[in-house]
Amino acid sequence: QDWHLISKARLVYMINMANTYSRKNILLVEDNRSFRESLKKLLQKEGFQILEAESGVDGMELLKKERIDLVILDYYLGGMNGLQFLEKTKNPDRPPVIILTAFGDWGIYSEVVARGAKDCLLKPVKRKELMAVVEAALADTNRNDGESRGEKAAS
Repeated sequence: QDWHLISKARLVYMINMANTYSRKNILLVEDNRSFRESLKKLLQKEGFQILEAESGVDGMELLKKERIDLVILDYYLGGMNGLQFLEKTKNPDRPPVIILTAFGDWGIYSEVVARGAKDCLLKPVKRKELMAVVEAALADTNRNDGESRGEKAAS
């Protein structure tokens, strides 16, 4: 009988978590298609809606047009790096940005965080580590303004 209580509690938790994230849009900006697809599948399993961009320029366009709650961005993109993206999208309404890099350089980490990134993770990223950073970024956003940043005003 205790087993049923535990499984019910776990089921309720899973449903609540899925409901929490089901309306959260993550913009995934990554030029490596296979890595982008892997991240997309992982995040969709967690209940997120995913918008994809292959370049920083495409990501900036989606950021202007869509309601984005969080950006996950590769540091080294063709034509633009993570610092350039952070500079070009800098404004108080920009959603939190998490940078991913394949290079374990402390200088990159400190520079992107100083320029406004929420965090910087080393590739290949572990699921638990990614989800902890994503959840923290979204929790900070909700705590700071009560609703998602990046939400476009109705025109």
